[in-house]
Amino acid sequence: MTYQHEIETMLAAARNAGELALRHFNAGTIPQEKADLSPVTAADRECERLIQLMLSAAFPDDGIMGEEGTFKPSLSGRRWLIDPIDGTRDFIRGNCFWSVQIALEAEASGVMGAIYFPCLHRMLYAVDGQGCYWDDSPVRHSGQTQLDKAILMVSGFKAAWEAWPPDAVRQLTEKCWAVRSYGASYDIAVLARGQGDVWLSGSGMEWDYAAARVIARECGAKFLIRDGTDRIDARHCLICPPGLERELRHILRIPAAG
Repeated sequence: MTYQHEIETMLAAARNAGELALRHFNAGTIPQEKADLSPVTAADRECERLIQLMLSAAFPDDGIMGEEGTFKPSLSGRRWLIDPIDGTRDFIRGNCFWSVQIALEAEASGVMGAIYFPCLHRMLYAVDGQGCYWDDSPVRHSGQTQLDKAILMVSGFKAAWEAWPPDAVRQLTEKCWAVRSYGASYDIAVLARGQGDVWLSGSGMEWDYAAARVIARECGAKFLIRDGTDRIDARHCLICPPGLERELRHILRIPAAG
């Protein structure tokens, strides 16, 4: 299946939401605090509403779930997941690596995902069986096979120490060649383009990981959680090249592949 209409709608919605968010960026937007103590702004809510309206108009039977409360049950077996501004803390502080994320699942399997960086005017997206792209250029993981030559990226050290075995996280940071962190969504873009090698996350919801799972698969990388599956509802994940998978499974105590 080519999913051409879905791809066009997804990319257009991400770009339109990004343009809307930029109107708020560095404009003195006042954040509020959600129940989980994470920040939210008017930009988050307005962007989610815009994306929801575009997706509902194009695919009225599809379900939708968004970070800021959008929920629409599915009549088609398909579900869109929306993170209107991934990296709201960066957005509030005027940093440029926040993004708009949209993904589509069909029967709980990731079909496509997009991560758009409005400040950079760059799009990372992937479609099942069609590859992964940075704008119009195909991209692929680094192919790294040596952990002591690998760049590790960690999303939220505190959360990572709670989600993964603490001694294993420390061993990983000590064994890798370098440790970097640009922010979750841009870390994923760095990995997908072969400029970084391992992404470890300890705090994320389904809308944080839905696009990442498809992007990982289509750039040739592995997406794993602690039980060895690729679920996106476990609130943690690991992405890495296949050549590092075995060693990382051992360090992080992920069960061996069947």
